[in-house]
Amino acid sequence: MTLVEQVYATLVEHDLVQNGEEFSTDWCNKSKSWFSERKHSGRDFSVTAAIDCLSKVQLKAVTLQLSNRRMGGLLEAEIRGLNKVNTALRTFLAEQHRITEVALDEAPRRKLL
Repeated sequence: MTLVEQVYATLVEHDLVQNGEEFSTDWCNKSKSWFSERKHSGRDFSVTAAIDCLSKVQLKAVTLQLSNRRMGGLLEAEIRGLNKVNTALRTFLAEQHRITEVALDEAPRRKLL
């Protein structure tokens, strides 16, 4: 099983993605058919898709962490799943492409009232 399939399965398991089209477009910034093509051909993430997915994972993790505080810890499983995906993507980029640092967009901050 490729990493792209593992990431997709983890996101589905935690109800963070509904289908391959959503994963392709919303998480990897690719066309609707991107995931199904990757799965069919047995190909893994490209560098840009892995970085785009990593960016989305980190943004979603921060958002869920902020929400989790208000919800009394109900989102812990989802946050752990995202952390698992984050680690897997960083390992993939380091081992397969020798990319050890990725400059991502700034994470959202909690507004002070």
